Amino acid sequence: MSISELNHFMTYVLDGWLLFSAGFVGIGFISFASRRIQEDIEAEALALARSMEQAIEAAEDVNVSAAVAEEAVEVAAMDEETLDAARLEEVAVVSEQLARNRGKQSDTSSVSVST
Repeated sequence: MSISELNHFMTYVLDGWLLFSAGFVGIGFISFASRRIQEDIEAEALALARSMEQAIEAAEDVNVSAAVAEEAVEVAAMDEETLDAARLEEVAVVSEQLARNRGKQSDTSSVSVST
């Protein structure tokens, strides 16, 4: 093997080694980039899931608040009905007392005193 042939052989070996190294680095870079993209996609999906959970919790809180407010309105309405019933009862009692007093006054004879 002459020096010229050895020189050509070493050129092919070095070219092969450079191609192999470039391929290895390229595959490593592609692997790294795809891993990062996959992590970003998973992080986005996780963030979306958390925001959905928070939205659901907020909706449930609003539903609970609405139910409490509705119950408070119902209690207030019942209290108003109770107050109305008590007022009507009081008016009935006062009316009866006035009717009795008028009846007593009409039964007694009126006497006028003159001096």
